[in-house]
Amino acid sequence: MPHVRSSAILLAAILIAGSAAFSFAQSDWQKTYPVSAKPSLTFTTGDAEAELRSCGECREIRIRVQWNGRNPSDFPITEAQTGGHVSFEMRERNRMHIMMGVHHSPQVFIEAPAAIDVEGRTADGSLHVSGVHGELQFHTGDGSVDFDDCGGAVRLVASDGSIRMHNLTGTLESRSSDGSVRIDGQFSGIQVHTSDGNLDIALSDGSHLATASRIESSDGRVSLHLPRTLAADLEIHTSDGRVQCDLPLTMEGFNSKSDSGHNLRGHLNGGGVPLSIHTSDGNVTIDAMHPGERHEHP
Repeated sequence: MPHVRSSAILLAAILIAGSAAFSFAQSDWQKTYPVSAKPSLTFTTGDAEAELRSCGECREIRIRVQWNGRNPSDFPITEAQTGGHVSFEMRERNRMHIMMGVHHSPQVFIEAPAAIDVEGRTADGSLHVSGVHGELQFHTGDGSVDFDDCGGAVRLVASDGSIRMHNLTGTLESRSSDGSVRIDGQFSGIQVHTSDGNLDIALSDGSHLATASRIESSDGRVSLHLPRTLAADLEIHTSDGRVQCDLPLTMEGFNSKSDSGHNLRGHLNGGGVPLSIHTSDGNVTIDAMHPGERHEHP
């Protein structure tokens, strides 16, 4: 009996220790970095969803990792702060293990001042960015991209996943490989390319193109919504598809030979910087945004 009792006590102690270790493993990782003036941030995440949002005029960057049932030891974190610059990196270890039940990825939540320069990279997981303005550069691997109320100089390279950007301001450069793209905002320059997917782009009232702009889809239709007051030298080409432009256009040339696709050149409101729309396989449609109208994606 004493031996049985001792074994039971030992087993209970092991279970309690294991439970405590499990509870500790599930606690969020979090850290706050005080910053002043306009800070900068670089972050890299592995198999995790990432969300960056503004905390307004706060003077700190807050990062929190929610493990969602995953083992934190599988995701080593490297972080540092030098002056106003914060760097954060979380990568998944290459381990052979079996995941039982539903697989959930960790989530990385970042809050930062509205005015900030950011360089972010995600490997596998969605990215959501809202309310920040500055030099914003992102590179995503596999996962959807969602931007709201951002501005400055925005650059995005996305490999696989849909892209939605709402109410952007400034300039945009976006390249994606596979997935639909929906963008609206007030732009001074825009460069958008997708290898496979439809493009739906709206330049809101007040947009004024100051640099040559290009919108291109290798395989998919292009729908472009422009202010009636936008001045640009318009050039449209589709290899296999029709062209429809509902805006008043001073024609400079039109070519619809079967061996060269459909080509249209003309001037909007007297002309301005070049605005090129190209698609290899898909229709091109251009229509008007009315003054004060905001283009809402479904």
